[in-house]
Amino acid sequence: MKTIVYISDFRLPSGLNFVKPLKKFADYKKILIIERHNLLHDDLLEDFFDEIRYVDHLESVDDIREHIIEIRRSHSIVALLTPGENAIEIGGQIRSEFGISGMQRNQAEAVRNKWIMKQMLHQRGIRTSDIAIALHEQDYIRFTDTHGFPIIVKPLSGYGSINTFKLSSMEELIHYLHHTRQAQQRDLLEEFINGTEFHCDSIVSKGKVLFSSVSQYLYNCLDIATKQKPPASITFPEGTEADFIHHIKEVNEQVIAALGINHSVTHAELFLTSEGEVVFGEIGARIGGSQVMPPCIKNTHGVDLFEAVSDLEVGIYEFNKQQTNNKYTGMICFPSRAGMIQSISGIEDYEDISGIIDFNVSYQVGQRAGDVSDTMTRSGFAIVEGNSFEELRQTLLNMYDRFKIEVTVTEPV
Repeated sequence: MKTIVYISDFRLPSGLNFVKPLKKFADYKKILIIERHNLLHDDLLEDFFDEIRYVDHLESVDDIREHIIEIRRSHSIVALLTPGENAIEIGGQIRSEFGISGMQRNQAEAVRNKWIMKQMLHQRGIRTSDIAIALHEQDYIRFTDTHGFPIIVKPLSGYGSINTFKLSSMEELIHYLHHTRQAQQRDLLEEFINGTEFHCDSIVSKGKVLFSSVSQYLYNCLDIATKQKPPASITFPEGTEADFIHHIKEVNEQVIAALGINHSVTHAELFLTSEGEVVFGEIGARIGGSQVMPPCIKNTHGVDLFEAVSDLEVGIYEFNKQQTNNKYTGMICFPSRAGMIQSISGIEDYEDISGIIDFNVSYQVGQRAGDVSDTMTRSGFAIVEGNSFEELRQTLLNMYDRFKIEVTVTEPV
């Protein structure tokens, strides 16, 4: 029987958006491989998978390999889905080892390893930041001697701005080297690009971009990660009269071609400088901001990125586009504080706001909230539509300012 294997690093129940499109593949057997500690709601998955297999850690490639070997004894694996950022390289490795179609090992490495990614783009003449790999303290000094401050320091295969730092002086660099950097750690160093940050989300089939959507972050991702700015983004509708949108889409297509991305949903981040130059940041072969960005794109453009992920992997190279009202759609994530929730805002506090598409708060009074760990971990979000960029920007920021969360913090014993 034709079989779809799904390797998951998503969290439930929000991760169900990824698996709901599998329902239409009724003629396929569907097998899930998931980390044991992630399966907190196994009953939610019974309607989507015929079999569930477990690994202790997603990085346990040997354990995943053993599952694939066992599955292949009695099933023909026609598709391997690995939509999460941490699973992309694993998927590429497994597909290449077992002859499964889809993104292969070399392609996966190109979209995960930032050094390889940017070297390939430099060789094509695509404007992106100058970079270096730092192994020793002197590597950092040499890079700043050439590029000055600030510089960006990040993991080679990071995501969500986790462990990403902006170092603005020699004092900050010395502190990082002596107090943050681990012994023998390899870092990717990047020239700092000063500009407004955008993201371009695409559907790529047979090497061609079938669909792309441009959205603008209200705050750059680095400021979200380091300055506690809210994650927020506004998606531009078709027909928006702005030259930079065409230029961003053009650079996005050049990047996809240069990296050999043939069948994938992609999420690229790019910068627009004050001189009007578009500078590429990075790209992932995945959905970006899975809880908030796909609904914005669907509301504005009528395109379901979750459906596109599974369709492309199975071999469906056309996508459905629903009719929309062609409005701007924005999202904003609400602040969070670590501790026991005493009070928190709800949808009833925003009855005067028009255009709300979705409103979600993750916590209730009495629950414990954890620390914010990346650019998308917050206490909830709102998705709102509007008639203009500026009107919607003001609405989103007003909602953020009005959001209230009170916690009590218990001191460790």
